[in-house]
Amino acid sequence: EYYDDYSNYGWVNSVKRENTTDIVFPDLHTGDAIFYNYTVRHGVAPVDSGTRYSMAFFFDMDNPAVQENDDEGYLVENEFEAELHNVLPDIELDVMLVYDAAQKKEAWEMLFNKVTPDERIIYHAYEGDLLSALRAGTDEVVASDIEMKRDQSLYTIPLIEPISSEL
Repeated sequence: EYYDDYSNYGWVNSVKRENTTDIVFPDLHTGDAIFYNYTVRHGVAPVDSGTRYSMAFFFDMDNPAVQENDDEGYLVENEFEAELHNVLPDIELDVMLVYDAAQKKEAWEMLFNKVTPDERIIYHAYEGDLLSALRAGTDEVVASDIEMKRDQSLYTIPLIEPISSEL
């Protein structure tokens, strides 16, 4: 039987302790250990008697797919932080990813909504990503072809041409 909700222990007592295609119960005994990487969904059943001791090792942290960044959590390989600063007075911006350098294709993906004047946001970028800034809630391009470069950490969002105050 397949269980959709593993978020609590309610289903554990109804499961036979035998391996299935969906659930694996390793045959562990006192003093045994099990190692797995971060991609394995895992959990433990409540202790019926005695005391459970656990020791956690984060052995997979040198995996190039997961590089630790103390300031913002995790960055993946070749990703870097870029700070975007809306220097436009009285204009909220939507920031779009136009070209995704990691995927090597056009993206047209909304990254940030309603970036307020003087707001600074952190974008996890790849070298060559292209961003555009639009007036929030519209398709009016305010700044285009903002190219992400690893050796540049701060990007101010300038006007590409004067915006009419009538809008």
